[in-house]
Amino acid sequence: MAWELQEVGVAVTDGKKKCNTTLAALGSVAFALPGISTKAAVPVNEAEGNVQYGFYKEEGDRIEAEVIHGDFIVPVNDFLEVTFSYDWDTYVGATPGHSLPSVMSDVVAAASGSDKEPFNITFRKIFRHPDAIAAFAQSTGTPKQKAVSAINAVINRPIINYKPEMIFQIQPRENRDMPVFGANFYYKDLTVGLSGGMSIEPDFESNFGSISVSLDLNNKLTTLTAGYSLTSNEITRVTGSAGGHHGGGDEVVEIFKAESTFHSFDLGISQVLGKNTLFHVNGRYTNQTGYLSNPYKFVYIRGEITADEYLEVLQNGQDSPIGFSNATDLDVVGPELFREVRPDERHQWTISAGINQFIPMIDAAVHFDYRYYTDSWDISSHTFEFSWYQNFPYGITVVPMVRYYSQSAADFFAPFFLAPRTDGHYSSDYRLSGFGKLSGGISIIKQFAKGVRFNIGFEYFRHRGSLKLGGGGLDDYADIDSYLASASLQVNLSSLGGTPGEHTQHKSHVHHFGHAPAGVMFSHMLSKAGDMMVGYHYMYGDWSNGMQHGTQDNISDPELISKACGAVQCTFKPREMTMHMHMFNLMYAPTDWLNLMVMPQIVNMDMKMDPLPNDGEDGGGHVSAGLGDTLMVAMVKLFETEHHHLHLGLGFSAPTGSIEATFDDTESVTSELQSYGMQRGSGTWDFVPSLTYLGKVGEWSWGAQVRGIKRMQDRNKLGYALGDEVQGSIWAGYQPLDWLSFSIRNVYKVQGKVKGQFNRIIPPEDPPVEPEPTPLENTQNYGGKFWDIGLGVNLMVPSGEFSGHSLSIEWLQPVIHDYNGYQLERDGTLSVRWGYAF
Repeated sequence: MAWELQEVGVAVTDGKKKCNTTLAALGSVAFALPGISTKAAVPVNEAEGNVQYGFYKEEGDRIEAEVIHGDFIVPVNDFLEVTFSYDWDTYVGATPGHSLPSVMSDVVAAASGSDKEPFNITFRKIFRHPDAIAAFAQSTGTPKQKAVSAINAVINRPIINYKPEMIFQIQPRENRDMPVFGANFYYKDLTVGLSGGMSIEPDFESNFGSISVSLDLNNKLTTLTAGYSLTSNEITRVTGSAGGHHGGGDEVVEIFKAESTFHSFDLGISQVLGKNTLFHVNGRYTNQTGYLSNPYKFVYIRGEITADEYLEVLQNGQDSPIGFSNATDLDVVGPELFREVRPDERHQWTISAGINQFIPMIDAAVHFDYRYYTDSWDISSHTFEFSWYQNFPYGITVVPMVRYYSQSAADFFAPFFLAPRTDGHYSSDYRLSGFGKLSGGISIIKQFAKGVRFNIGFEYFRHRGSLKLGGGGLDDYADIDSYLASASLQVNLSSLGGTPGEHTQHKSHVHHFGHAPAGVMFSHMLSKAGDMMVGYHYMYGDWSNGMQHGTQDNISDPELISKACGAVQCTFKPREMTMHMHMFNLMYAPTDWLNLMVMPQIVNMDMKMDPLPNDGEDGGGHVSAGLGDTLMVAMVKLFETEHHHLHLGLGFSAPTGSIEATFDDTESVTSELQSYGMQRGSGTWDFVPSLTYLGKVGEWSWGAQVRGIKRMQDRNKLGYALGDEVQGSIWAGYQPLDWLSFSIRNVYKVQGKVKGQFNRIIPPEDPPVEPEPTPLENTQNYGGKFWDIGLGVNLMVPSGEFSGHSLSIEWLQPVIHDYNGYQLERDGTLSVRWGYAF
């Protein structure tokens, strides 16, 4: 389940509810959803689209999140516009108050009442090991020292100090999908906005809707707004180990289902104070009822026992030694007995105000905002934010900002508890503690002349108990550093091409030598300096129909067991794999002979496994999803005549894709890392050259391309490098109509084996447990030689208002293969590409 990243006092909710903005507290680059805000709407004259990406990470890899957001606003007529937005988030990380994976799932966390630096961790299963019990009984010193001796006797490693927030569960990577539909109605000075949507995760579903009304008064110098929203949430866990979430002891978390409902009311006013000054003030009340806790969190409990009593507890297998009376310096937790419990109702009040001042003499604007929040959980907070918008020549705006946030603690929060509270409410979630948060960032906005705006931003956060306003924060319990990097592309879809007359001249935008098949990368260039192109490329790949070896099909399980995993016997094999790749590109022509392109990628892969020998049982599977590597390409025109064109592509692939994707079941004692083929990036800087030839006479067109990938590093940070690749394509096309053409393509690719191998971190175990042997773990089972045939269709708009749009589809069918080692058979690849040149 997603970990809510917003500050508690600022959020629409805390706990399981997803707010109506994605990662709302992450700053000025947060991704607002159309139709949700109750601010006065402004009708758009043209259709607009916006795509945003954000990457959030906390120190120590505690949590990592990637956010993709897209929205559209389309005017229907003078009084109606429709909106749509879609958010796709992927996140992985560690939720404070949880347990560590594998043998560390038996952790018993400690927080000293006299030490500011909590000092020890213990493991139930490890302590029940005969060597640990003997070492505990025979060693001398304090119980703390005796516990350290017992642990060292089993895992042979020193025990260092651990803070409470370091006792966490590493969660599997999960996804969230959130579509939102809306409409805005305009009648004279009145605007009514409606919106509704849902947020879906593996164990959480939220359905929400809102209505907002705004009224312009005083010649539109004053705007009054009001709004209401309703949200219904359902938290479920259909199996005890769903999503890899486990309890803090030997048990698996029980099946769980709960619900909550939120009602929110908004009022606001904005006033133009002068031609350069705008003031606004808004208020919100939210009532939350139902299950508001986090079912995966535990509180820290202090149990005071003697060393002999603790040894007896361990020998007898008791897990919750609460209630012993003799005080020592050995503090232990009973997490199963004390799962986090928050009140089942919450009242929240927020008031915010801000002023925007434009300074004409320096072409800049200053924004200052303040927000006060309080709730029935005794949390109150203050937020101060200052932003400076400075305009520069060439359509560039630079926006530095600084934000300070401070909150008091909830009345049921504590870092640990001596015993259950009489009111039954307790939490050790540091987000409910007293702390301060200081952040600073900068955004750079580039406005292009043709209705395109590009924005990149970075913000750094320092989260400290000592930063709390007025003091009294919780020491270093809540000390966290994090950052957010983001990028967005906003496009005015109707004004891209300029005047209607310019649309009819679309053929001058792109070298018109026929449309290459959808699966051919870097296949065309823009023809004139200043031209631009935006595009989207989707690829779907499927692998199934049995295991292959070289040119042989359907390899038997006995052969896989004995040969596919090298010197060891295989215990699992892949059954099927699917890949979805989303590529977004922006191309710009600074000159007539040079094009520059950037192409980020989003990758989603799903692998299913079977045990060996195959007894018909499901071996499970795992998913890897998120940002892939980013391509940056310069294309140079080498030769061009009326019927022939040749250009060179010089590209580099930046290793922005993760190579640390972990298995779904993080409680497994296998290696945490997934196989080489399930990682979303190469982990190396790669050189991607290409040479493309295009030709066309009448309705016939043809082309050829040679493209390669050369790994520029022998090893990535995990100790391996993917194999180099060379691919050659030849195709021919026929265009029977101005808007329709067909293509056939011949493709041959050679891909090398993986070089090196993972530097894996294997959890401590007695004896150490190696990763489960599968063909995917063998570096010799990657790459090969492949011959495919592709059939494609291309649709384009040659003239008129929508000229410049093109859509290409291609299916690539494997014909002959020669796999390196043992691999799943390739079933085919679907490519769909949309582009718009202007």
